Amino acid sequence: MTIASSKPNITSPQSTPLKAKKLTTSDTEMRVLLEGVSWETYKRLLTETGDNRKQRFAYRDGLLEIMVPLKGHEEPTRLFDQFLAAIVDALGVEFCSLGALTMKNVQQKKGLEPDGCFYIANEAVVRGVETLDFEVHPPPDLVVEVDNSSSSLGKFPIYEALKIPEIWRLQRGVLTIYQLGTEGSGYAETEQSLSFPQLPIRELPQFIARAKVIGQRAAVRELVQRVRQALGDSEKS
Repeated sequence: MTIASSKPNITSPQSTPLKAKKLTTSDTEMRVLLEGVSWETYKRLLTETGDNRKQRFAYRDGLLEIMVPLKGHEEPTRLFDQFLAAIVDALGVEFCSLGALTMKNVQQKKGLEPDGCFYIANEAVVRGVETLDFEVHPPPDLVVEVDNSSSSLGKFPIYEALKIPEIWRLQRGVLTIYQLGTEGSGYAETEQSLSFPQLPIRELPQFIARAKVIGQRAAVRELVQRVRQALGDSEKS
């Protein structure tokens, strides 16, 4: 099955065509999982497909997942960008949104592109930096994953290798927050956001649903009201 018309001819270093181990399709995204893929092939794919491709790649342990997002996937992803912008405005802090930034741990041979990634606490550290080097610069403070059809690859080990402190995962209308534990302990589900502990972040799916009824900007305005209410409540307590 062709993933997209721009998909290159994917072969192993021995020029053997790679076969799909698993194909998953839904109304919001299409995923194909390939096995027996070398790190060199993964890097070549990134180079050949460029920065403006529609597909998103995730790689670890010889497995390569290619995900093609559809409207039902991209819409909430873009809303998270708007929501984060509204939240930091209300808090009076800076942030940097880098979208589906390609992130790699070369030593562990793991890499991926999240649906969204954000610098918040470390925004000033990377401000003005043209090329990020994760051996020098800190990783994004927060990544967002819209995972309606469930990734077959399992991305958390990749995020752990990249030392991402916090993950927001939206799955079937439910937002789960994960924080990175101590070395080797992986991610644990938590009620509060590390980046925004004073805000009810798990309510964000309500505003995604509202956007389908009243429009995106109207939903953002409702979110701003909720944020101000939460900030007022936290000041009183």
